[in-house]
Amino acid sequence: MNTLAARERRWRIGFFVVATVYVALLLLDLLGRAVAQFGQIVAVVFLAWLLAFVLAPLVGLLTSRTRLSRGAAVGIVYGVALLVGGFLLFYTVSAAGAQVGDLATHFPETRTRIIATLQSWQSSVSFGRFQPDLVTLFNDVQRQAGGLGSSIAQAIPSVTVSVVGGLVLVLILSLYMVADSATILAKLNRVVPQRYEEQAAIFERTVARAFGGFLRAQVLLAAIQALLTAGVVIGAGLPYGVLITLAATLAMLIPFFGPPLALLPPVLATAIYRPEWILPVGLLLLVTQTVIVNYLQPRLMRDALGMHPILVLVGLLVGAQIAGLWGALFGIPVIAVANVFFNYFVNLRTIEETLEVDTEAILDEVRDEAPDATAEQLVALAAERAEAAHEEARATGEPAPGTVSSELRASAEEIRRAASDQTGAARDMKSASSAVQDSARSLQETTGELKSAVEELGGERTPGERPGDLA
Repeated sequence: MNTLAARERRWRIGFFVVATVYVALLLLDLLGRAVAQFGQIVAVVFLAWLLAFVLAPLVGLLTSRTRLSRGAAVGIVYGVALLVGGFLLFYTVSAAGAQVGDLATHFPETRTRIIATLQSWQSSVSFGRFQPDLVTLFNDVQRQAGGLGSSIAQAIPSVTVSVVGGLVLVLILSLYMVADSATILAKLNRVVPQRYEEQAAIFERTVARAFGGFLRAQVLLAAIQALLTAGVVIGAGLPYGVLITLAATLAMLIPFFGPPLALLPPVLATAIYRPEWILPVGLLLLVTQTVIVNYLQPRLMRDALGMHPILVLVGLLVGAQIAGLWGALFGIPVIAVANVFFNYFVNLRTIEETLEVDTEAILDEVRDEAPDATAEQLVALAAERAEAAHEEARATGEPAPGTVSSELRASAEEIRRAASDQTGAARDMKSASSAVQDSARSLQETTGELKSAVEELGGERTPGERPGDLA
């Protein structure tokens, strides 16, 4: 009977879990559709938060190294950022616009160069019977680019006004976020219940490390690629240097796929305009990119994300599928935050379920060894220590110091199972007792009705009648 009741409980729990997951997916779909209606507002707020995230450390550094107030430090940092960013933006846009006009003017000559280069490549590239027609492919790309360029040219005025207005809103919102960051964080912390205070601190710390480290790493890699491409442009004497450098820099900002894409603009420009430089330029870019990808980038990302490359790729693909370009750019730090919480709860469960160790003792031991470690780091170290003690106990057959025996663990499991069965039996007994009480209550009501009926019958008899005369 107890086995049947336990099986029914498991089926009910499984049904509730599946139903909960299904309803959660429906709610997420509805939430995604609702957020999509306010996509532009969400993008503005998100960009403002990112800008505040980048500039907040500079404000903190300035206030700690000088006697300036926080308001003065915010004003200085934002003033310098506005001047430098405005100059770079104005110079890049004006130079790129001038070079685009020059490219359009001399495009027939450039097109001849491109076709000649593709024909030389096509004659030397062959895959058995398959020989790619690079010239036809270029003509198709040119036609599609021409249509896209005309539509972009028509939309430039409205897009420019929208971009400028969005940048102003981003700047103002980020300014308020940095200036009132302590007040905003304090109000957000009050919303979180006290029992989740530790998880909220982990979330705040993880988001700061993941997004901050990711942004710093991407900006540093893009700056290195910009300097490298500018050096190649100047050394080889390539035309349209701003366009080539801008294309390589923007490509480098794309996670995972950015480094190989960033090689294409300088390599293709060298092959078209300076073919005699293609070998040294290609070798220099390949060696430098190999060092960046295999040495610098993993070290920058390890401290910020701490994820396996498979998770990085999954975060990129999932983010691109859900949110397009923004998801591809920032899906990786979001996965990094989720990965920290997943590991945190897994480590907690490992400690709690390893009955061969004293949880409090091992946490105190790890806390004494690493006093500066964060909560998630302490839990990870304690989980490793618990697993080591568990393996040692299994190998030796004896409990390690400060641990409990495997017999006690088995007894505890039996006690847990018996307690679960007793809880189920008590629940069944309670249900049966409730049914008996309902039956007694119903019988009492029926008795009361019969008594009322008898009294009514007694009232209808005449004074000389006896109960037997009614027959």
